[in-house]
Amino acid sequence: KTRYGICVNFYRAVERGSLASLTTTQRRDRGSSFKRESWRTSLDKSSDSAFSSDHRSTLAPSDSERECPSSRRDSESTSPASHLGVSAPANDSDTGGSHSPSPRAARKRQRIRNHSLTSLCIISHHPFFSAFRECLFLLRRMIDACNENASPRRVGASRQNNRDTVWSVMTGRPHEGIPSIVMHDVREIETWILRLLSAPVCVPGKTRVELELLPRELHYPLTFALPDHTRFSLIDFPLHLPLELLGVESCLRVLELIMLEQKVVLQSRDNNALSMSVLAFVTMIYPLEYMFPVIPLLPTCMSCSEQLLLAPTPFIIGIPASFLLYKKHFT
Repeated sequence: KTRYGICVNFYRAVERGSLASLTTTQRRDRGSSFKRESWRTSLDKSSDSAFSSDHRSTLAPSDSERECPSSRRDSESTSPASHLGVSAPANDSDTGGSHSPSPRAARKRQRIRNHSLTSLCIISHHPFFSAFRECLFLLRRMIDACNENASPRRVGASRQNNRDTVWSVMTGRPHEGIPSIVMHDVREIETWILRLLSAPVCVPGKTRVELELLPRELHYPLTFALPDHTRFSLIDFPLHLPLELLGVESCLRVLELIMLEQKVVLQSRDNNALSMSVLAFVTMIYPLEYMFPVIPLLPTCMSCSEQLLLAPTPFIIGIPASFLLYKKHFT
């Protein structure tokens, strides 16, 4: 059965941490105790918590491009990745060798390297793309609001506790001595998630489900409904997107290749547009049904993912623009 994944990617601020100031012995002891605690936490929460592990993506986000400046995206893609929010040391080429950078440049570089790419995702058998994206946006806003409410400036805590945020707990990276206000917010958010997942499924052509995710004065209820099986299937995404991006002639050529059961690979820098275009092409052949593999977005970070392109069967696969650059051994 078909499964749909709706994902929202964005940059969030992370604490740099103070591991650089610790001695080797302290760092080793702290790392081992953190691993043991994380292991116990994952076992305890594996069946109850929707955020018992770190959900991150290494793909370039399309939803956050409007929110994050291009300079930040370029700098993060070229600078070494940081682990546990610890900034990597700057190269000599960045600072001009022994020349010390200006305070403004140092602050700018510090801001750039203190952001982490985070993804929220819903996997479902039902193609409610717009409604599910709205649920993810609401979830992100609630977590951000809890972060702001539990910030040290609000609760009068020291700056050292700035790393004990709701995000750090929900991404599986908690620290010792988490404030009670943070844990209270985490429990409230996980309860909200469980209620969302426990919502009943609408009967096609007969019933509809209205979810009041927030009070009506704050947000309107979301409506979920499916057409009857004898009617057209639900299309909750821009079906015209391939025509707008590729043009009529190119779209007709792609549809011809699909109907002739050829292998079709689509490539784009915009992961969101790429995924929607693949789904649109599959939908356009109605009343025919595509019986071969369809992968709207093949991740670059997946090991040996390029081997799927050698499958002996027809397929429709979307790949990011940087996919082949990272698979240089693939011909």
